[in-house]
Amino acid sequence: MMLLSVPLDIILFLQGLRSGFTDFFFNAVSFFGEEYFYIALLGSVYWGINKKFGEYLGVTLGFSITLNNVLKGIFNMPRPFQEYPNQVENLRDYSATGSAFPSGHVQGSSSLFFAIYLFLKRRWLLVLAITMTILMMLSRMYLGVHYIQDVIIGGIIGFLIAWVNMIFFKKYSDNQEKLHRYYSILVLVFLPGLFFLEINDFFKGYGILVGVILGIILEKTHINFTLDQPLFKKVIRVVLGIAVMGLTLTVLKPFFGLTGLEEGTWGSNMLDFFRYFLVAFVGIGLYPMVFKRFNF
Repeated sequence: MMLLSVPLDIILFLQGLRSGFTDFFFNAVSFFGEEYFYIALLGSVYWGINKKFGEYLGVTLGFSITLNNVLKGIFNMPRPFQEYPNQVENLRDYSATGSAFPSGHVQGSSSLFFAIYLFLKRRWLLVLAITMTILMMLSRMYLGVHYIQDVIIGGIIGFLIAWVNMIFFKKYSDNQEKLHRYYSILVLVFLPGLFFLEINDFFKGYGILVGVILGIILEKTHINFTLDQPLFKKVIRVVLGIAVMGLTLTVLKPFFGLTGLEEGTWGSNMLDFFRYFLVAFVGIGLYPMVFKRFNF
């Protein structure tokens, strides 16, 4: 019984440190595991720094988010503030959707930061990946939305996904047909989830995965934009692109809401799938057409 109380005791200890600064700090850390940060980072890399790097990060993140929500559906574990509403306060409620195990924020950010390290192979990036993963673990417990087992397993799975995806990416980087076949397998493996899972976040994550992969294939086969541009043009495409993707994500939600479909139904979940699919597909596949058309 004492061992069972340890996860709760950790959360109570962390929330016992509450102050205006710690609330701000841990909420800020949590932001690095959320969609608007992902959009800004992936867009900056893909449109302005290195297309292959952006491709690897995009597929890794989509893979990680999708798998995370499959696991959440299998384990269906409650969150601390749900089990102990009189002891644990939820300090970031909008980010605590679905079940708890494993942590989506930790898994997603761990995948992303370790993927950055594995692609660039700089020692300081390994330190950054470890540091950000630990901070995200602490953040999600401090905010009252995860137990220690949720965040530890999320961090491990996040790293493994980045590592496995790098193995395939390096192996097939010079053979686009095989690389795209690997991407297609990822899409097909998770396809049944659209019909057997009732988790809204799965539909969003899978939409990102499908949108990124189809966008990559479209860009490579029909667009092939260049990064050989002056810095100011790259800055324009990044700033404009982040705005376009952010607006697409934000505007489509109330627009799809006009359908009157009840939240949580399959139809409503499918609209979220299409919303996140469009954000990823537009950003990766369609937006680069503008670069070619207006030479920036």
